[in-house]
Amino acid sequence: MKKCLSFIFKFTQDYIRYSEEEIQSNIPILNDFFNSISNIYIPFLWMLEKFEKDNIPCKIGLVFPPVLCSMLSSKTLQEMYLQYLDKCIALGELELKRNSSDKNVKKNVTEILENYKQIKHDYEEKYSRKLIPAFLNFMRKGMIEILGTCGTDIFLPHYADLGAVVSAQIESGLYSYRKYFGQIPEGFWLPEKGYCEGLERFIKPYGYTYTVLDSRSFMLSSKVPSSGIFCPVRASNSLALFADDGEVDEELYGENGIVYSDCFRNEKRDIGFDLPNDKLEVVLDKSQSRFATGYKYWNRKFNDEKNCVYNSEEAEGLVQKAAEEFLDKRIERLSGAQKHLNGKNSISILCTFDARQMLGNWHEGFSFFDSLIRLADKKACDIEFCSNLFEKPYELEKAYPYYSAGIGAGYGENLISSRNCWMIRYVRKASERMVDLVDRFPNDTGLKTRLLNLGAKELMIAQSANLAKMIDSNVFPEFAKKRFTESIEAFTEVFDSLGSNVVSTEWLTKTEVKDNIFSWMNYRIFAVKK
Repeated sequence: MKKCLSFIFKFTQDYIRYSEEEIQSNIPILNDFFNSISNIYIPFLWMLEKFEKDNIPCKIGLVFPPVLCSMLSSKTLQEMYLQYLDKCIALGELELKRNSSDKNVKKNVTEILENYKQIKHDYEEKYSRKLIPAFLNFMRKGMIEILGTCGTDIFLPHYADLGAVVSAQIESGLYSYRKYFGQIPEGFWLPEKGYCEGLERFIKPYGYTYTVLDSRSFMLSSKVPSSGIFCPVRASNSLALFADDGEVDEELYGENGIVYSDCFRNEKRDIGFDLPNDKLEVVLDKSQSRFATGYKYWNRKFNDEKNCVYNSEEAEGLVQKAAEEFLDKRIERLSGAQKHLNGKNSISILCTFDARQMLGNWHEGFSFFDSLIRLADKKACDIEFCSNLFEKPYELEKAYPYYSAGIGAGYGENLISSRNCWMIRYVRKASERMVDLVDRFPNDTGLKTRLLNLGAKELMIAQSANLAKMIDSNVFPEFAKKRFTESIEAFTEVFDSLGSNVVSTEWLTKTEVKDNIFSWMNYRIFAVKK
């Protein structure tokens, strides 16, 4: 019996407008995006390059949302990112002088500054500002498998009764995947792992062979699969279903999670918030709100001021130990499952990670995962893509998974909390109107087509669950509310213009320039499939 581990990282990024007139209001969000490039996307490529150089077997699943692909490919944002790096490097030079008398802090400043310089060099010289082709190269080498997903981060259970909306989101995501990666994906990533009965009938017709559910979907179903979460099952239409390892988040981020060890770097303490304004003039305009600069020198020993300077060597030792314990626990569980599942050809455990939480908000995250892969190779533990863990989906055990999600307490309830529940009625109504508009204007051209395409884009942005999450978690809530409101108002303008047959070409052109994602958008994807 073959025993395997599978890993999937979900990349994420909210869509923002970045027209010249709105850059100032979007700077905190832009910096958050730039931090993701510096702390997640480029370091991920570096990690893959090291695996390739050291001949370490590596098969990792990645989820690239279409919005992220669009933003990474934007020449405007590419140029702005380089300007951002220049400011961070200039700040580092000043920090070296300011901390010249403290060798421990100076060591941290030097490491961060050199990292920024390397990032800038590789971004311009090695990757030519284009990160998507770099990932595509590793996909062709068989080191990563990129899963398809929806056009935006929609929570599909909220729209399960609106089949045209679900199909439109899946279709737009597939188009984006083929545009940027040139192939048809095997796996489909349910945004927020939101599942309810019947979604599989929308996914399978687009050529996807498998998707991933939260472990609760398996364990709370009316008939629990005989193999638990250790083998894929099939839905009624033979779409293969994998369950993730429900213990991963608790081990990493729970009350006693690995990431909270005292010697790890404190990601919440950044000089961008600690220093007075005059020390940050090189990166901070007078009218600009503060943001994380990446210069973080402290560990998590809040009650020990003498020993609170971050020590990377001390942290590295603990990371190695934590990675081995994490891996051993999964190997032990696979061995236990093997005793009860002797009739199976293979058993596996699938670990899914939110890249921002795992890698962006945990400085040692890459070191942890790098150690995990290398240890798996030494311990002869196979790492496999999900697509390689089944050959004939129609021979898998049939299952009827339960409603669940990978957010909130497992059911996505934070997307309709007291803070954001007002959003759903607007976006649901707009969704119904979009389907109606396609029926009323099936073959229009000219300005009406431009209006309809814009309405489709604005609706898909408004459907993003990330906006509701930001409001519920109080992370840039003003931006999220503004972004949602702008999209709903723009869609309403489209709807009213088509109803009155009066189109403002000035407003239309201006809004098209602002919201320039999905340039290929065809509003007819919202047509009811017959």
